[in-house]
Amino acid sequence: MKLQQLIHPERVFLGLSAADARSALSEIADRIAGDLGLPAENIRQALLEREELGSTGVGHGFAIPHCKLHGISEIQLIVAKFPGGIEFHAVDGQPVTLMFVVLSPPDQPAAHLQVLSQIARILKREELRKELLAAETSDALVAAVRHAAEVEGL
Repeated sequence: MKLQQLIHPERVFLGLSAADARSALSEIADRIAGDLGLPAENIRQALLEREELGSTGVGHGFAIPHCKLHGISEIQLIVAKFPGGIEFHAVDGQPVTLMFVVLSPPDQPAAHLQVLSQIARILKREELRKELLAAETSDALVAAVRHAAEVEGL
């Protein structure tokens, strides 16, 4: 599964605000539940359970919350931008501004890991991180992700 195929403007949420990681994940779950045809509580609970195992805040203002979720048949990617930053217990202690949320069917573990790996590769490059953070519209953020994936050969 290629990252470029998973990113869509209607799954990019900009200008969000939240007090903490829990409320940020709740906000994302509320926004996508109807689209996925699942209760927001199921999505929220799955993301929070994974987060309890250890923070998915990878540093430099980014997090990659992810979980396996019953009730979906294909991987879903949601991108959420919190311009004010939120405390997410990231590895570098910095607030998180941009989240790549990956929801995967439980029967697709290899594809799940592949998507996480692609996101991590993109986030290793400072110039690509800056491009992602500078995007001010959903279309611009989608274009930045697609550009980053091309640069990385993904």
